[in-house]
Amino acid sequence: MPITSPSPPSRLRRAALACAAATGAVLSLLTTVPAHAEPETTQVYVWATNVHMRSCAGYECEPYDRVRISRMHVTAYCQNQGDVVRGSGHVNDWWVHVDAGGPRGWISAVYVRGGGDMQPVPGVSQNIEDCF
Repeated sequence: MPITSPSPPSRLRRAALACAAATGAVLSLLTTVPAHAEPETTQVYVWATNVHMRSCAGYECEPYDRVRISRMHVTAYCQNQGDVVRGSGHVNDWWVHVDAGGPRGWISAVYVRGGGDMQPVPGVSQNIEDCF
C-alpha cells in the first residue's frame, strides 16, 4: 500500500479552527477578570434582648414590625453614624447594618459587644458601600 500524505485542511476547517482558538482566548481572558466582589462581613454579638431593627440609622425610621434581635450572633456588613442611642448605661451614635436571618437592617452599636461609648464597633467596615 502506498503511503500518502494527509491533504491540507480545507478553508472551512481552517476558519473553524481559527474561530475556536479565538473563542478560547477570549474565554480565558474573561475568566481572569474578577467578578464584583461581595462585601466583607463580620460576625458580631448582640448582647441585649429585644433590639429593634430599622431601615435606616436613626429614629426617623420606624422599627420593623415583629423583628427583634436578642442575644445572638448576626452578620454585620458595615456601620455608619446616625442618631445617638442611650441604653443600659451606654451611649453611641454608631449604627450597624446587619442580617439576623431575616431582612437586613440597622441596629444601634450600643447593643453590639465590643464597641465603646461613641466608638465604632471594631472589625466592622465603615464603608457605606459595603452595606448594599
